[in-house]
Amino acid sequence: MVLLIENKSDFWLGDILAEYDVKIGFDFHDINVDHVNLVTPKLVRDILRNKKLCIDCIKETLSTFSHNEIIVKLLRFVLRDKAYDDLTGVPLVPVLNDSHAAFGDKKYYLTNHSERKLFPKYGPSVFVDDIMDQDIKEIFLREDFQKANNIGLLDLNDFNKILKYELPKQPSLDWNPKSSSIPNRCWLNAIWDYILDSDCNLDLFEKYPLLPIDKPLNPKIVSEQLVSLNSSNPLIRYPLNFNHEPMVLVLEKLGVRFTDFRKAEPLKPYIYDWNLQNVLRIIGILQKFKDIPMEKFLNPLDSKDRESFRRFVIDNWSNWSELGHVEKVKNEFYDIIRLLPIWPTHSRDKTYMSPKNGYLLPLGLVFYSPLKTDSNYFDIESENECVDPSDPDYMRFICSLLSLPLDMIPESLERFNFIPNENYTKLMKAKELYDPCEELFREVFVGSNQFLPPELRKGWILNGLIKLGLNRATDSKSFIRVAEEIENLSKMPTPPENLRERAKIVVRHFYYYATELNLSSEAWEKLSKIKFVPSKPVNPPFLETAYSKIPELYDFDSLCLPKYRNICWTQCPIYDDDVLPDSNICRLFPEMNEIETPIVINHLYAIIRNIVRADLSGWKDAKMSELLRTVIFQIYKHLNEVPKQELKSYLKIKLKADPKIFLNGEDPFDPYNWVSGNQLILNIDDDIDSGNRAVCGYLAICKRLLHICEAQEMKSPCMNIRVPDEYSQRDKIAKSFARFLDEKPNLVTNKSPQQNYERNGMQKFHDIFFNVHGEIIGSNRYVLAASANYFERMFTAGTMESNPWKPVYVNIDDIKPESFRIMLKWLYGRRLEDALSEIKMSQATDEISFYLEIYIDLLNACEKYDLQELKRLIEHKIVKSDLIRAQNVLEVKKWAEKYNAMQLFSYCKDYKKENLALLVRHRCADLLDVDEDELSELLDVDENELSEALDDYEDEIDNLESSEEDIWDCKIDTEFEKYSSW
Repeated sequence: MVLLIENKSDFWLGDILAEYDVKIGFDFHDINVDHVNLVTPKLVRDILRNKKLCIDCIKETLSTFSHNEIIVKLLRFVLRDKAYDDLTGVPLVPVLNDSHAAFGDKKYYLTNHSERKLFPKYGPSVFVDDIMDQDIKEIFLREDFQKANNIGLLDLNDFNKILKYELPKQPSLDWNPKSSSIPNRCWLNAIWDYILDSDCNLDLFEKYPLLPIDKPLNPKIVSEQLVSLNSSNPLIRYPLNFNHEPMVLVLEKLGVRFTDFRKAEPLKPYIYDWNLQNVLRIIGILQKFKDIPMEKFLNPLDSKDRESFRRFVIDNWSNWSELGHVEKVKNEFYDIIRLLPIWPTHSRDKTYMSPKNGYLLPLGLVFYSPLKTDSNYFDIESENECVDPSDPDYMRFICSLLSLPLDMIPESLERFNFIPNENYTKLMKAKELYDPCEELFREVFVGSNQFLPPELRKGWILNGLIKLGLNRATDSKSFIRVAEEIENLSKMPTPPENLRERAKIVVRHFYYYATELNLSSEAWEKLSKIKFVPSKPVNPPFLETAYSKIPELYDFDSLCLPKYRNICWTQCPIYDDDVLPDSNICRLFPEMNEIETPIVINHLYAIIRNIVRADLSGWKDAKMSELLRTVIFQIYKHLNEVPKQELKSYLKIKLKADPKIFLNGEDPFDPYNWVSGNQLILNIDDDIDSGNRAVCGYLAICKRLLHICEAQEMKSPCMNIRVPDEYSQRDKIAKSFARFLDEKPNLVTNKSPQQNYERNGMQKFHDIFFNVHGEIIGSNRYVLAASANYFERMFTAGTMESNPWKPVYVNIDDIKPESFRIMLKWLYGRRLEDALSEIKMSQATDEISFYLEIYIDLLNACEKYDLQELKRLIEHKIVKSDLIRAQNVLEVKKWAEKYNAMQLFSYCKDYKKENLALLVRHRCADLLDVDEDELSELLDVDENELSEALDDYEDEIDNLESSEEDIWDCKIDTEFEKYSSW
């Protein structure tokens, strides 16, 4: 086949194609073959594809063209059809150094001159030469052309990919910065110019050794290494200031690398500027990078190096701390400094320590060692014995320690003896020492070694001592110590002569400043048990059995007020008169004004045991015996007011051992008068027998105490008696008088008024006369009719008594004159109490019998004359006056039933029910003369049988003679006696 070059301007192709055994024709007339094809761009591409282009073999006709010009001419021809995607394998890419390459073999880059200089080794084979004509350049810049043929501009990723052909990826690389070959200083700068201008992430280049390291302390030695970018092992710029030279030596020993390379923001993670912050940071990073403890990391440093390091930190500290760094950043560097073992110590074991592991003496604190040598610390607990209290060095140390700010003085020091006393003879705790400026301390501790030395009595030192417990002013804690001092002095073999006076000063101080002391409950409990309060002995006859027979010091808990002497002298000491607590103190501490119940009970037993049963002669005369009886009564009275549970819990235990604690009689030395609680019966007037005794008068008021001790009681039932208004009778009289005044009198015409009204003396005012057992009592029908319905009916019924002109005479033989006169006075409007008070009772008469006889007589009159209001009033008086007793309840019940006093009847019935057993015991023993054994058998029967026995007894009472005077002398018939004695 023959290829025909149609255009004469392309005849130069013939020489090139001829090299590939292609027949070329330049004119159709010259060609005699049958098959002819025109030379086209595609045909040329196919001929050249994957074949070596040999420019040197071209004929002489092309010898006038350069190598690149021939390449460009070929490119221009093969690109005429714009088949840009059909160039693969065509060796027409013009590269540097008058060379060419095939499309598609690799990626080719369109670069500028500066970029081509960065890659002298690899660049010529991939960088497109820029000698092309403009039209060819425009084609190469087309996006579709570049995409089809893997050609493009040099970007950062491509830069990173091809840099490895110039510089190997390794942590370090030996180099000569002044060498003519790369890498050298000029080339390195150009590389960094390109990288930094690209504003890229330097992590792309972290595996390339792109950073030069220097040795600044020996500038004649040329640095021979490049190192890779590593933020975990950064570089630092060396200082230009010669003053930092020692620190540079320190860092070089630690393996820190220096550089004088350029400053740029992206390089900051890899190259640090020289300052304290970055020096500390790079040390911290390098220590973590090597993964060893800080102490081991600094092992290469000697003492001089550590001193240089410490001086560098101190000199630059103020500049750095004033920059106002973010707190988080500050903390980061504080943590590094805390780990640096560059700080000298007083230790014999470790010359240098880190702040984290060592202790910094506070500013102003003097170092002190009892052994006068360096030591780790002053062990105040074990080395205290080596301290001489008079050592001036030790005093300077103590003064410097106590002058520190209060928050820097450890509170634990209050436990140790380390403060010299006033005489420099002993080391003591701060809380054991006192400021002599306080008056109370001067009085109590005079002559002791418990005052401060003069050097410690001033300024900040005192404040430090106060924090550790120095007694400078009197507060609750120091006052307790003062009280304890008084107690300790009293225990000495020879106490001070003025100890009691000192004690009185302390107690009076407490009373005066009790509010300011503001004792807590715990402090008061402690103070109340300290023996520092003076007591005084009691006078005879109490002294012989007294708890305290001489003046001594006691605690508040033990002492009692003089007002309680009679109920406690055998169990408690008594306050001295000079230290009696006033009312204000007793309000603050109520227990000082109280006495414990066990003390009173034990005191009662002590009196019984040591005075009564011991038969002490000093108490046996009449006056002393009366005093003793008074004392015992005061004890009973006090115990009677104690809360039941408090009294019962302790008394019950004591009663089991000795139950006879009650003096039920006049003579305390008569054994018969001492009885147990269960032998006593309240509300009876006479003893039943020796085991059932009536409570004597003074003891009866201690009913509550007696009940706790199991005394029995004749109980009064609870019943509400309706009581009329005491003025209701007066109101009734006033109304009746008004009604009667309105009525017209009925006069008898056959007699003159003169005959009807003529009387002698006072009798002319009376128109009715009552003959009461021979005693004439005059009255007025008008008033009586106004006062009682009974008399109104009597005087208006048309009978003899209703004749107004004749006086009326009435005989009364069933009511006594005294009772009848009381009734008339009440009808006239007098109060019942006033009417009763006008009756005189003889001294020999029993009060209960006297009044009960009058009240029963009045009940009879009330029933007779229908005076219901007076009857209710009398019922109330009988019940409330406590006139119902065991010896009369059955009789009163009969009288109440007889006179229709039903409220009184119900009360007696309930009384009988409440006290059934006692009534049987009392009445049977009284009337039937039954002995104690028979009574015991009787009381063992069923309650119903007891009730029946009493009912039978009441029936027998009805069979007795009706005369009240003979009731107690009558004989009980044989049948009743036989029945009631079972």
